[in-house]
Amino acid sequence: MTVMCVLEEQSLTNNLNPSPSPSPSDNEQLSPNQERVMALAAVVQAAALVHQIATTGQADENASNCSLASLFVTSPESTKDVFGGPNAISNLRLGLVTLKSILAQSRSPGAAEITRYLIGLAHLQAKLVKHPDMLNNISKQLSHSQRQVDLYELSHANVFASVAETYSSTLSSFRFRIQVTGNPTYLQQPMNTNRVRSYLLAGIRATTLWRQVGGRKWHLVLFKNSLQRELDTLLHQISD
Repeated sequence: MTVMCVLEEQSLTNNLNPSPSPSPSDNEQLSPNQERVMALAAVVQAAALVHQIATTGQADENASNCSLASLFVTSPESTKDVFGGPNAISNLRLGLVTLKSILAQSRSPGAAEITRYLIGLAHLQAKLVKHPDMLNNISKQLSHSQRQVDLYELSHANVFASVAETYSSTLSSFRFRIQVTGNPTYLQQPMNTNRVRSYLLAGIRATTLWRQVGGRKWHLVLFKNSLQRELDTLLHQISD
């Protein structure tokens, strides 16, 4: 049995709109293509976390911390900084592995659902950039959520509740909604609802970053082979 949990979306100004510029002193500076792959993997990771919560009631802890923490990075010097600096690639393992599966045209139900979430995130992010006032409002509310992080810890229920409230109080004005499908036993639990909304917000933030580093939807078709090569290069770094 499945249930459709309707959720809406958007994002933030400085929090969702950082303009990463790789530091020349960084010996492990990513190529432009790798930056785009990493940002896209972050979008995929957020969508994969939504799917995990909706279908199992649990989420990969490291991936969850990475996606949630990205919402509070306001002045990154590089794409890596958004996702944990030197640990960014390993922090995005779930997203990288899932992206590889999607590009391989996996026919699993999970891949189909995650792809649908990706399309929804891209659509909502495109709407978001046309509403600077909403971006400002989300940024202000995330500043409040940051105080919750300082008071408790990143994965505390109060942090998820605060981020989810930011999502609910701002993004519900959009008529387009992402339908999250899963087990009602999990989706009806308030903590899981908060986690899903938090991951969706992180997905919008990652989509913003992906577009800022030059990512475009048509790249996924025209440059698929190049994308796969860069993806394999990043995954190889994790396995080394």
